[in-house]
Amino acid sequence: MVTRVVVLMMMLANPVAAQAVEPLYGDVASYVGVPAPILYAMSQAESGQLRDGSFAPWPWTLNIAGKAQRYADRETMFEGLMAALGDGEMLIDVGPMQVNWYWQFQVMGSPWRITDPAINIKVAAEILKTHYELSGDWWEAVGRYHRPADGPKDKRIAEQYRQRVRHFYDQRRPQEGSADAV
Repeated sequence: MVTRVVVLMMMLANPVAAQAVEPLYGDVASYVGVPAPILYAMSQAESGQLRDGSFAPWPWTLNIAGKAQRYADRETMFEGLMAALGDGEMLIDVGPMQVNWYWQFQVMGSPWRITDPAINIKVAAEILKTHYELSGDWWEAVGRYHRPADGPKDKRIAEQYRQRVRHFYDQRRPQEGSADAV
């Protein structure tokens, strides 16, 4: 698996190859113990964009205080992240899974580390799995990934997010009986 991840990371150095990260989601999902199709659909909902006729996650995405920004590569995204942190901004969603710096910095290790798509996806998968372990339901966990609070507005936002992720999931729904089916 390490060799496969290294090859995929080398492919990510070329922004045109960003769509080639799909196998990485399966590897991370298997490692963490979450459904790969849901993890990938979440990434589409979080950072997806239409490129060359296909809607796919974009690994070099930041959302700084509610403003989405896309970068050509990891280095320029990292520069954007460091500039925002240098300006005192803490509400920053990072990478393909839009992991929030403010709420998750303790598990990220460093700003550079969380810009690595494999690390970003792994942190997100672990957050998803934690919510699943608390709820026992993958779709409930998806909503809580985006909005873990329990207020009426929070539940409404979580449901809207679940529906968005479900839309992407349904577009790629695995065949009945497949190992990836939820």
